[in-house]
Amino acid sequence: MSFSKKLLPLAVSAAITVPALFAVSTAQADVSATVGASNFYLWRGQSISNPSPQFSGSLDYSSGGFYAGVWASSEGAFDNSSETDLYLGYGGKIGDFGYDVSYFKYLYPNATASLGNSDLSDAVLALSYGPVTFTGYFGVESGSSKDRYYTLSGDVGKFTLTYGKYQGRNSNDGGDYSSYQVAYSFNDAITFTVSKISDKGYQAINTPTWGYDTDPTVNVAFSKTFDLK
Repeated sequence: MSFSKKLLPLAVSAAITVPALFAVSTAQADVSATVGASNFYLWRGQSISNPSPQFSGSLDYSSGGFYAGVWASSEGAFDNSSETDLYLGYGGKIGDFGYDVSYFKYLYPNATASLGNSDLSDAVLALSYGPVTFTGYFGVESGSSKDRYYTLSGDVGKFTLTYGKYQGRNSNDGGDYSSYQVAYSFNDAITFTVSKISDKGYQAINTPTWGYDTDPTVNVAFSKTFDLK
C-alpha cells in the first residue's frame, strides 16, 4: 500500500506524514536499515490495521540520486496478512525545485482471494518547492491500474499539513475520498498524526456502510534508522 508509503529513506513515520523524498546521498553509496512501530497502520489517510499495532523494517541503498530497497510490515487490512514492498527511484534538485521518480511493488503473500489481484504496483512522481510537496501515486498493474492518490503537503515548523485525494482502486469502488492530516514531529524518532477521511460516496476499510465520514484518528509512530556503512 504505503504512502505511507515509502520513498527513501522512508520509515513508517515518514510514510504516515510526508516521505523524505529528496534526502538521497550525493557523494557515495550508503546502506541503512530502519525499524518502526505505530499504534495502527495509517495508509492514505485511513487506518487499515486498527486496533492492531503495526511493526515494520526496511533495508535501503542509495548512491547519488539513485535509491532502492525493501520494506516489510505487519498488515491487518486483508486477513491479517503481511506486506513487503520493493522499490527503486531517483531524486534530486534543480535550483529550488526538488523531484523524485520511483516505482513500488507491493506484495501480500498471505492475502486471500478476497483481495483479488493482491500484488499491486505504483509509479510515483513527487515535486517540491520550498516547504511544499506534491506527490502522485499511479497504479500501473491490472489490480491497481485505476488507483490514483494525490497529496499536497506543506511544512510549518515541526508540523506537516497534508491534503490527499484518493480515486478508487477498481470499478466497484463507491467513489473517491479526501483525507486531511496534521502531523507533528516530536523529535527525529516520534511523530504524532491526526487524520480524517471525508466523503459521502466511499466505504472506508473496516466500516459497515457507504457514505461514511470517519472520526479523526490519532496515530503515534516511532522509527529509528541505522547506518550500516
